[in-house]
Amino acid sequence: MSKQNQTNTILTNEQIQAAELLADPSYKGTRSAIIKKVGVCRTTFYDWFKNPDFVNYVNSLIDAYTDAELAVVWRALINKCKAGDTQAIKLYFELKGKYKQEVKQEIDVNTMGVILLPEIKEDSDVSADI
Repeated sequence: MSKQNQTNTILTNEQIQAAELLADPSYKGTRSAIIKKVGVCRTTFYDWFKNPDFVNYVNSLIDAYTDAELAVVWRALINKCKAGDTQAIKLYFELKGKYKQEVKQEIDVNTMGVILLPEIKEDSDVSADI
């Protein structure tokens, strides 16, 4: 039996159940446990990940879970910033677009090793070789 989900795609009940377990942050089971709980063979389960509808559905569930926790995460980050955690402060400014780390790369040519250049012959040496 299959039914249409919130992303307007048709997935089986097993796929929907597996997707919900995969996306649920409170579920502590492994993929093997999901396979057993849903009642499909391992190959079928992993074939679902080749199906864009299944992957999109899992991703939409993950988005729903993470969006629901956004306020809690922001509050925790702000509390870390207020406590003086410099990594949290840096992350806060990065997320707010107020901090961009510039990567400056310097090359020390003295430690790069020897670069071999071809020998340049003078004009008279070249004509003698011809």
